[in-house]
Amino acid sequence: MDAQERRAELRVRPPGDALAAFALWPAADPAPARLSVPALGRPAASRRDGCRLTLLDASSIGLGVELAAPESALAVLAAAPAWLVYLTLRECRPEAEGELLSLFYHAAVARLRSSPGVLSAGLRLTRQGRGCPFDKAIDFVNVSRFGSPDLAAWLDALARATARPAPVAGPGLHLDRLLEEPALSADAPIVPKDASL
Repeated sequence: MDAQERRAELRVRPPGDALAAFALWPAADPAPARLSVPALGRPAASRRDGCRLTLLDASSIGLGVELAAPESALAVLAAAPAWLVYLTLRECRPEAEGELLSLFYHAAVARLRSSPGVLSAGLRLTRQGRGCPFDKAIDFVNVSRFGSPDLAAWLDALARATARPAPVAGPGLHLDRLLEEPALSADAPIVPKDASL
């Protein structure tokens, strides 16, 4: 297994507050090369509509999700061979410019389980959408083989943050706690200004 394959198989369970916004549309398979915003239309399910999406797990090649939504939205998505997935994630990469990371994917439905009011799905990412700089459209690039580099970088940062051990305070001086030092506290004796140090 090479480094690309290992990176694609890294599966992370994002924290509950990682997802800031989402929208889902039913889609045909295979994905189009380009999709205009008017052709995209209103989503079948989104946070704005009161639906709730939970990211059960994520890797650079796929997502495990659980959607709580009205039965009409669940039925439309359950009947589709693929979904268009828009995610806005809280940014955790230290070098990132903004606080949010917005991603758009065409994802084939790999597995599906439904129960009243809830749809659980395993989605295989096939294409990543990029905003067209010249038109109100989304251009798609193939990510089916090596996964989404943007999502992989976000997952790497998330995995590192959660795996990093908590810092252990040593016996030395930590400047962020300087004023808590006993010698500088209110109970310490006051030294006159003319006393030698």
